[in-house]
Amino acid sequence: MTEAWTVHKFGGSVLRGAPDLDRLADRIAEDDGPAVVVVSALWGTTDRLLRAVDDPRYAERLVSDLRSHHLMFAPRLDRGRDGNRFDNVLESMAEALRLRQANPSDDAARIQLLASGERLSALVIAHHLRRCGFGAHAVGAEDIGMVLSGTHEAEAVDLAESSQNFDRSILHGIPVITGWLGSGRDGSLALLGRGGSDHTATAVAHLLGARRVVLWKDVRGIHPVNPRWGINTEPIAYVPYELARMAAGLDATVLHPATVGPCIEDGIPIEVRHLSEPLTAPAATTIGPDLIADQGPLAAACTMDVCAIEATFLPVGTPGAQQATLLALLAERGLGVHASSTWVDGTRLIVDANAVEAIQQSLHDVGMQMAQTGTPSAMITFIGSWKDPEAWLNRLEFNGAEAVDYDTRKVRILVPREHAKATLKHMANEAAWMTKT
Repeated sequence: MTEAWTVHKFGGSVLRGAPDLDRLADRIAEDDGPAVVVVSALWGTTDRLLRAVDDPRYAERLVSDLRSHHLMFAPRLDRGRDGNRFDNVLESMAEALRLRQANPSDDAARIQLLASGERLSALVIAHHLRRCGFGAHAVGAEDIGMVLSGTHEAEAVDLAESSQNFDRSILHGIPVITGWLGSGRDGSLALLGRGGSDHTATAVAHLLGARRVVLWKDVRGIHPVNPRWGINTEPIAYVPYELARMAAGLDATVLHPATVGPCIEDGIPIEVRHLSEPLTAPAATTIGPDLIADQGPLAAACTMDVCAIEATFLPVGTPGAQQATLLALLAERGLGVHASSTWVDGTRLIVDANAVEAIQQSLHDVGMQMAQTGTPSAMITFIGSWKDPEAWLNRLEFNGAEAVDYDTRKVRILVPREHAKATLKHMANEAAWMTKT
């Protein structure tokens, strides 16, 4: 029986300098089975490419600068076995820049240019791993049959289509696979959203039937509260798949929202680790199947400067139809709604405070009237698992807290803006036991 693979994903945040490549090689050396590496572009590369796409002024000297930058990470790459591939990527980058400057709406050129960062990174890392004695080789995600769910840009990997096209024969030694990209619906190159290399890694794990995925980061795991709040917390030791997916859609910036999905069916664990910590140590955070039915709050996120608006429906038509018409109009005008609820003759919307006047105009346009506007507040979203979320909500003792909505996975409240940090800190203390589980 073939030993199961481990998929290691290294993002740009841990590819900042040549010493990071030594740490990367150390982590691969610690693995006790076959390994696949999925990589993002080197630190800062994608941002430079994005600037060049949007403003030709940034394109000057870009190709030569990126050539020099990548050779600092991998000296003599241009003279080694991948030298021709390295030059070809740079030439295709230069061609994409010329096409984009001639036609700013050339989407194919834009995708080709942005994909260059991952292609260069894969060549650099494969070169470094070979220098360290590993049989590594760079592989394009599209070359192994990775198909995305859209054209040019996509939200996710099409797992069913990718499974039919998957070419396992290419994955010998240590394959270093380009994250973020694949073939689109039309057969041309396509990209996932920013941070999509994590999703590439879990899709590869699903296609291989891997034993685990390791996401190497510059942070230690997933925290109950985003560290930007300055609240001292430890990483959550274990996070169920569904809650990890919800956290990624809120404030857990260490995860792409589509990351978890490919691992659920097979129960493949996802480990979030800091690059400086050895693979032999326990993972700071492991994501896996649901194990606890009533754990209470696991994490919390905060959306600042929102307002609660109440409006009355027209006396004709059903509340559901009028709510749907209103929400469709707001979406068409780019006015986001964080939460909404209805009753017999009215609706309540949680919206950005700076959009209240535009929301009021939209209400007027559909024949509704604003009945009440709250003060600018903070919306705290708790995620976890509750058998009785209403009872838990009733026990909360936050000054000025007001319920928005709740279910067995999520509880949302409004609090005064000045109480936002204290509310998050209180939640972090209550959930602290989960960091030790």
